[in-house]
Amino acid sequence: MNKISNMAELQAEIARLQNTKVEQEAYLQFQFDLLKEKVNKPIHFFQQLFSFLPGAQLFNKIGIKNGQFHEDWLTKSLKVGLPFLVNRVFFKRAGYVKRIVMGLLSTQAAGLLNKERLTGIIDKVTHWVKRESKKGTSRRARRNAKADYNFGIPPDSETF
Repeated sequence: MNKISNMAELQAEIARLQNTKVEQEAYLQFQFDLLKEKVNKPIHFFQQLFSFLPGAQLFNKIGIKNGQFHEDWLTKSLKVGLPFLVNRVFFKRAGYVKRIVMGLLSTQAAGLLNKERLTGIIDKVTHWVKRESKKGTSRRARRNAKADYNFGIPPDSETF
């Protein structure tokens, strides 16, 4: 680093540093674009692989309402965890082709689930279970209900 002795050298150093900043930003942007392209290559490969199917675009739009489908944390975690779980637990000894197909299908199935749909399903199941438990009250529950019924002390009794 050279010592700056006058205003012209200071302005020249500022211009040099700004030029270096622009060059480094351009280099980092180029490296980021290369990394993004490398990450997206497998996705593009599978899109190209299934592009010849007539309904391939249909599978990408399942679960979309009015052209918008917002993924939440549950959907994203299921898209990652469900193929892993299916391949490790259910298809341990399956071949690579079966594992790839099941991974793709489970990813599509996970894309259909989001937090609102899952809570709706759970609410329906709990409503059904509560309704069934109200219908079938046991004899013991009815007996306990009668025992808990307390008339209290009659107002005209001689308790004083």
